[in-house]
Amino acid sequence: MPSIAATLVIRERLLQRLPPHHELWRCHGEYAGGCLCDGWGERQASAQASYEVDFPPGVTPHCVKLHGACYMIWQYEGESPPIS
Repeated sequence: MPSIAATLVIRERLLQRLPPHHELWRCHGEYAGGCLCDGWGERQASAQASYEVDFPPGVTPHCVKLHGACYMIWQYEGESPPIS
């Protein structure tokens, strides 16, 4: 997964609030392949670490799944001030 391309895609999705970046309700790591990464958009392989992030009630979507690397990018980009 190209990290520069993934960072740009995730940054753009954060600006659109897709996936949202709110207070996490629950986050757990797993090796569950087959689903699409909500950050990068690529399919996750079963050998890749991934995170399932749940948000508090009332936040849509209520859950996102991210590659391990995308989760780290999402966390970092969500805490950084927007680039003007």
